[in-house]
Amino acid sequence: MTIDQFVQSLFLLFICGLLAAIWYGYRLIRSARGLPYFLLRRERLGQGWRWIFLGIVLGVAGLLTQTVGLRVAYVILPPTPSVTPTGTTTLTPTITRTPTITRTPTISATATISATPTETPTPKLPEALARLLIRETITPDPDAAFSPIEVATQLDSLNRPLDPAEVFENPLGRVFGAFTYNNLRDGIRWTAIWYLGTEEICIETKAWDGGTGGYGYTECLPDQWLPGDYEIQMFLGEQWKVSARFRVVGEPPLPTATPSVTPTNTSTVTP
Repeated sequence: MTIDQFVQSLFLLFICGLLAAIWYGYRLIRSARGLPYFLLRRERLGQGWRWIFLGIVLGVAGLLTQTVGLRVAYVILPPTPSVTPTGTTTLTPTITRTPTITRTPTISATATISATPTETPTPKLPEALARLLIRETITPDPDAAFSPIEVATQLDSLNRPLDPAEVFENPLGRVFGAFTYNNLRDGIRWTAIWYLGTEEICIETKAWDGGTGGYGYTECLPDQWLPGDYEIQMFLGEQWKVSARFRVVGEPPLPTATPSVTPTNTSTVTP
């Protein structure tokens, strides 16, 4: 069970407890009216109101769970940073002597050459942004962590992605890269860069103001989403933290031509 599912389950339990406690308290208060003795009636009424008060407490607890429960959960159980897989080294085969069935054996050099995978370079900030960060004085916390980025076209009220995907079809509007974060400090420089191939299409950089932990997102709305492979790179200070890739298919819609008004000369009759 994920943290989101646990918090939602806890919220539903509180709501069920609220309804059950209020219903039971109402039953006790209603049954107290039929008791002939004052002391028994007062005791039954007290029990009923105590159950209703318990239901109100459960309702408040459920409301707090729905609003701030996720932030508290991510402070206690921080998300772990994503690990980028590294290429494995392929062993080069040795030369095998293959003798023929003759008096003078011949040595055949039989070796196949395996392609060695190239290492993916670590993303770096553009030079202009790197020069800007020279003037920054706040150092990122080494324990600062981001979850993997999920790409979607919509977010909910808590900045969580709705129907994240890796392939999107035109026409597209604003696209979001949603993530969770932990151990961040306000004031540190945070940067998100959107690429189409090697071309920068969106850059978002600012002093972080989202607090220590929770949900965050970056967004991009270019003039048009050309078909191709896109990548989002996120940095904290000058340090790369996490990347995500997605693809856009289909041609973007053509811009609508706006008709222009051409002035016409009017003839004036001279008397």
